[in-house]
Formats: sequence, structure tokens, C-alpha cells
Amino acid sequence: MTDRRNLDIVIAGAGAVGALLGHALAMRGFEIAIIDAGSGDQQASVRTSALSRASLRGLSDLGLWPLEGVEAAPLRALRVVDHSGHGRLSFDSADIGEADLGVIVNHGRLESALRAKAQVRGVSWHRDHADGVELGDAHIEVIMKGGGRLRAPLLIAADGAQSVIRERLGVAVLQYRYGQTAVCADIRLEHAHEGVAWQRFLPHGPCALLPLPDADRASLIWSTADYEARRLQDLSDTEFTTALNEAFGDHLGRLEVDGERAYFPLVASHAQHYVGARFALVGDAAHRVHPLAGQGVNLGFADAGALIAALNAGRARSADLGRRRTLRPYERERKADNLAMLAATDLLNRAFRDDRAWVRAALRTGLNITDTLPLFKTLFMRAAGASASRVAYDGHPGP
Repeated sequence: MTDRRNLDIVIAGAGAVGALLGHALAMRGFEIAIIDAGSGDQQASVRTSALSRASLRGLSDLGLWPLEGVEAAPLRALRVVDHSGHGRLSFDSADIGEADLGVIVNHGRLESALRAKAQVRGVSWHRDHADGVELGDAHIEVIMKGGGRLRAPLLIAADGAQSVIRERLGVAVLQYRYGQTAVCADIRLEHAHEGVAWQRFLPHGPCALLPLPDADRASLIWSTADYEARRLQDLSDTEFTTALNEAFGDHLGRLEVDGERAYFPLVASHAQHYVGARFALVGDAAHRVHPLAGQGVNLGFADAGALIAALNAGRARSADLGRRRTLRPYERERKADNLAMLAATDLLNRAFRDDRAWVRAALRTGLNITDTLPLFKTLFMRAAGASASRVAYDGHPGP
């Protein structure tokens, strides 16, 4: 049965990006339906997200920060170390006159809080799976597994990296498997982290410890070769703790795994196009990058900001929300930035995994030289914040 209410937009997916879009668009007077397949990720409790200052400003503009139930650990500095331990690079928020570079939050709690915020007037909620689409001249119809149908001028696919909507629409996606797996866990620290994140580049990939709200706890994101991840997965907690300490070093004293470990295969992907007749792709449905820069959720929030701006501009001129002409400004703004981040993270990951002596020496020298250039580091930190600061969500909470 088709729901024939006068919907403006259907959003498939109620993760962080989909929920944010639902809330923001409803607050601007759009009639929204969200299809929420629920979280099938039983490992989400150990996943964290790094929110940049730009993302926090965007969330604050929407009245979405701070979020109830979401504890945030300020990220005051970042220390980067190469495998040898002799190549080092530091970034400190004090150098740009800020209290922090962003915050670290639990990803599952972030999603839950944004879902709760999205359940507002103007949003109809459907606990189901999007399973198919039918395209009409003036609308697109989403078919749900439960048999229901939703019809609107525009469908936004925010249904993740394995997007069913993207597949049903026939959008090609370029995909690269890194042959790496991210190992995630909560870690107890011997020494307080003091708001500092550490990232050490090892032969099989980067190993990062991100500060958590408790001063003696950190979030581990250890990207390593698939075969090494399988070996780590078979270890007891005691054996894993030993392997982690050997790999990471003593920057934070002795490290001890605390609780479950989660394993995520790493894949880079990019959709051939983000928009088409009656649809737009956002977040992981449009792109995925290597986690070494911690930019995944920030890129998705930036997508949301650009799409909100495009839809507001379209409505202001009474344009059809689902026309390519209405949606193209969103794609033009976000595609270049997302591709640049994908290329940069891919290049860094490949470079630091290169075992040739001259490459390792060049990288070590590059880190050390860069660390002596405070002006360059300041410009880099400000540029990193500015690149996402276009997530302005047009600066007002209502239509």
C-alpha cells in the first residue's frame, strides 16, 4: 500500500547523517519520511567518531550540540610517530588559539541521540528496510520489505556503504579493498591521555589511540593487514594486550584491552555520481575513505550541510526538489572535497606501508621537517577546520 501523504522527501537510512538530515529538513518545514532499518551492528559500542570543530559548529547551528547522552572527550593535540619512532609530528590546538581540535564520541551513542532528535513534527518514521524503487515523472516511490510504499519528489539514500538504494538505482561505484582490517577496542592506560591522540604508523598500517572522556581510557583503531587481524582475533585478551604494547610502544605507558574487540574490513569507495533524477546519495552511500584521518562522519555531515543548502535554494525559487538542476550544486560542492580526502588518505596509507628504505627515510625526514615549521602546521590545522566549515546548514533553525 502506498502512503500518499504529501511528502517532500523520503530518507532511506537513519544513521548519523540520515537522522541529522531528517531533523534539519523537518525544522525547515519540509515533510519528511525516514525509513529506519535499525542498527544491525552489534560491534558499534566500541566504535568512536572524531567530530571536527567545523562539524560541531554545524551541529550547534541546528541546536544539536551538545547532545544528551553523548559524552565528548576534547581532542587537544595529535602526536604522529613513524614506525622507527624517530620521525615525529605534533599538532596542538593552542597553536591556533583554540581549546581543542574537535572531540571524540562513541559512534553508537551519537547515532542514537541524533535518531531521537529526528523524531519531531514533520517526520514520519517507518521501521522497515528499503527494498526497491520505482521512478515516475514527478515522483519516486520506495518499496519497503514489509510491503509498504512511500512516494515523494525526492529520495535521499543515507543507507550506508552497502546502500540498497544505490544498487537499485544502478549507480556505479568504484571500490578498492585495502587488504586491511581495523581492530577497534577500548583500552585502559597506565598514564592519563591529557586529551592527546596518538597515531603510530606501523608496517601494516596506522595504530591510533584516541582520548575517551575518562582520563585513563582511550579508543583503539588499529588498521593492519587482513592476515594479521585474523591472528589478533584468535588471541586471548592477555595475548592481545602483549601484542598491542609491542606494536604501539610506551607513549602512554602500559596498555590493556578492556572489553570486546571489533573487526572491520577497510574499503575505499566512491559513487560515480551523487545525484540523478529524483535521488541524492549522502555519506557512506556516496563515499568511504580510509579511517587514518578520522574524517568519515565529518564528510557525511558536510554532505548534509551542502544538500540542505541546495534544497533550501530550490524551494526558494519554487523548483522541483527532485530535478537534477536542483541537486547539482550539492554534487558540485561535495564531490571534489570527498575525492581529495579519499586520495590523500589512500596516498598516506600506501606511503607509510611502503617497506623500501629510501621511502621510509624520506617520510621520517618529512615528518621531522614539518614539525619544525609552526606556520605550516598552523595553516594546515586552520585549513582542516575551514574545509569542513562550509557545513553551515544555512545558519538558522527554521524555514
